[in-house]
Parts: sequence; structure tokens; C-alpha cells
Amino acid sequence: MSITAIGNTIRLAPAAGVTANVGNVATKTNTFHVLNANSSVYAYVGVFSNYAAAAAMDYPSASGDGGGIPLAPNESMTLSGNFGTQQLADQTNVYVAAITAAGTTSVFFTPTLPGTSS
Repeated sequence: MSITAIGNTIRLAPAAGVTANVGNVATKTNTFHVLNANSSVYAYVGVFSNYAAAAAMDYPSASGDGGGIPLAPNESMTLSGNFGTQQLADQTNVYVAAITAAGTTSVFFTPTLPGTSS
């Protein structure tokens, strides 16, 4: 399947730490094509409706919560936030987050139409 991009790609450069690298995307979608551009570092990623939740995301072993969705080295996936398009009608921005447990990487988020895949 092809990707139907509906906005500009945002690049995050996450590193190991307690605070995720957060990007603010002016979009009306909760669905993103996500790419981890490192050949050896795992990234943990998420899509959120507010900044606080995005900044609080971590990697699974960092705290008692589940952390972000794991994205293997050189892996890409379609990722949807756990909030619906009705909620998007009331807000201007969506927040994407990425973090690593060790090392650094580049993670690219491209907003897509809901239901599209790579």
C-alpha cells in the first residue's frame, strides 16, 4: 500500500533520557507513518493529543508504565494515537514523541490519512 501524506514530515532526534523528544504538528489526523532511521538503535514512539502526555512518554523499562511503541532499527510503521477524529476537530495540534533507551537516532513522522499504510 502507499502512503497518503497530508502534511509535512517532522524529524525528531531522540536520545536516552527521562523526557521524550516532542514535536508539535499542526494537523487534523491522529495517524502517522513513522520511520526509525538508525541501523542499530531502537526508538520508542507515540502520538498524543496533548503535550504533557507526549513529554511523559518513556521507554518500557524506565518506569512502571508501558512506555512508547517500540520501533526497531530501520523499521517503519503506521501509528495512530488513541484519540479519535472527533477530538481532533476541537484542537489545532497533535504531539508526536520519541525516545531511546540508549543511543540516539532520527525518527520521521509523516501525517497521513487515517487507515493508510506503508
